Amino acid sequence: MMFELKVLRAGKIDLHSHYLPPGYREALLKYAEPNPDGFPTPAWSAELHLEAMEHLGIATSLLSLSSPHIHLGDRNAAKELARSVNEYGADLVRKYPGKFRLLASLPVPETCDSIAEIKYALEALHVDGFTLPTNVLGVYLGNPCLNDIFAELNMRKAIVALHPNRPALVPEHVLEGLPAPMMEFFFDTTRTVMNLILTGTLSRFPGITFIVPHAGAFLPILADRIAPALHMMPSIFGEHMGDAGVDIYASLKGLYYDLAGGCLPRQLGNLLQLVGTDHLLYGSDYPYTPDLACKSLADDLDSTDLLTDEARGQIYCANALRLFPGL
Repeated sequence: MMFELKVLRAGKIDLHSHYLPPGYREALLKYAEPNPDGFPTPAWSAELHLEAMEHLGIATSLLSLSSPHIHLGDRNAAKELARSVNEYGADLVRKYPGKFRLLASLPVPETCDSIAEIKYALEALHVDGFTLPTNVLGVYLGNPCLNDIFAELNMRKAIVALHPNRPALVPEHVLEGLPAPMMEFFFDTTRTVMNLILTGTLSRFPGITFIVPHAGAFLPILADRIAPALHMMPSIFGEHMGDAGVDIYASLKGLYYDLAGGCLPRQLGNLLQLVGTDHLLYGSDYPYTPDLACKSLADDLDSTDLLTDEARGQIYCANALRLFPGL
């Protein structure tokens, strides 16, 4: 109990925050729409980020890229951009020791390029983990073409934070002008995590620790639909999904979840029916969520009756320290 309260006072560790290296901005201007995902690319600098951290009581931010993912259709460009953004992030870690850490990006689904970048990021840049998009060019996590990449991450006991990417195909006349993060990001997160579970990818690569964004999206609700169906019709699902014997609830319980975005008053309560507070992590989603909005969401976590002070200590700091002892 005392440990939890001490780390609560020490400051938050932010598992879901973003940086925007110059090379990434240039790639977005070259390959993407003016407002990728229907959402304007925010202003960002290390100085602005540090100011926001001070305002939000964040001791350390683990930086990662947001959406769109770095593979925008050109393999060589993705390979070069992965190296560029990872080196830029590693420079920030060195320049601001203790303030920033890095989750490196990979040029998935390119196998050889991604494995080479895993080795370089860990051995030369000393990153703390990796970030993977929910899909790249329509390739979802759990696709067999990613098995060799997962094998490398598994061998290295890597921590992998997932981040939503816009689906390759979005039904017409559905979003009605809403940016993709409003709905499609939740759908895509749910889709890729279920794909990881139902294809047996999670069970084949148990050395990887996965962090699911945005309080698990729709997973807590969808689990109650899929889990009984697997038991009632195992032959049908086994034929199409590959592993009818999978335990949906156990699989979801073994994952970690960041609480970036608005998860109160309802979503957090649903998630807590599946996992304990020892598997929850703080996330601000800065700068895609502006400073003032981050503060409002953090105040909600501070005041909700769903969490005790001990649980807040776990979420804000202690759980991250257990995942990342180097912090």
